Amino acid sequence: MSVLDVVILGGGPAGMSAALVAGRARLRTIIVNAEAPRNAVTTASHGFLTRDGAHPTELLAVSKEQLTKYKTVRYVFGRAIGVSRHAAGFEVELSDGARFVATRIIVATGHRDELARLRLPGIEAVYGKSVYPCPFCDGYEHRDERLAVFGGEGIEHFVPVVRVWSEDVVVFTNGVSLSPGVVAAMAQRGVRVVQEPVARLRSEGGALQAVELSDGERIPRDSGFIGEDYSTPATNFLEVLGVPLTQNDWGMEVPDVDSVGKSKVPGVYAIGDARSGFGGLIAAANEGSECMSNIVHEIAAERWRRGGE
Repeated sequence: MSVLDVVILGGGPAGMSAALVAGRARLRTIIVNAEAPRNAVTTASHGFLTRDGAHPTELLAVSKEQLTKYKTVRYVFGRAIGVSRHAAGFEVELSDGARFVATRIIVATGHRDELARLRLPGIEAVYGKSVYPCPFCDGYEHRDERLAVFGGEGIEHFVPVVRVWSEDVVVFTNGVSLSPGVVAAMAQRGVRVVQEPVARLRSEGGALQAVELSDGERIPRDSGFIGEDYSTPATNFLEVLGVPLTQNDWGMEVPDVDSVGKSKVPGVYAIGDARSGFGGLIAAANEGSECMSNIVHEIAAERWRRGGE
């Protein structure tokens, strides 16, 4: 079995961007992608320069086509089911039994949304259509609408951002009690805080119409955003490889990696949502590029010390 320079797990913007840099540096690379991204539920992706409004599947199709000219990169449609240490670095096993060995491994498998954690009956019908996790991604399309914000502790940091797109905002804590000071501060700015449990999100054809409370009250809303974490890593590969966790500025547990995705475990890297929990498409693409550029420098230095290859 030949030893690759890099194996990339995950083919979102982070993984594909890393693969592109690897191809241009002629690194022997395999990128494994199950093609089941968390953003597949959305109708369009926004904020990605030159591709604003494109569906995630369109971004993937263009990326795959552009990789074909780089002969040292192989795109593999498949699902990685295991990672382990190997004498040459790392071994990856796929669900079809295929195995690959590389000196370095990049985990870009992202996060998986667990909507049940939100305890919002009816969320499945509107998620990615009129209720979203990221106002930067979808706020403009719902500007000046009647917005709902769902969240509990820490929501006071999220609401001012959402107000950029509309001044008609109602916060639903779904039974979580906020401090009187936070409630008062929001009220002073015209933001109603509803702390009663949510019975159901009422919608039609994916469009949010109202938030129904446990007491029967229905508060009309056109769209909304979720201001709390409800995702988990899509794989446990980083844990298996011994990468420790740390806490980010939003209180999420994330892999302990440096600014280019390099972990304290030699040869192991994390990028995209696998690194940050949620970072947006263009940020993920940048992470992939920076991570692979750093790897190119590392490999070039290793080859130089060995006298060239």
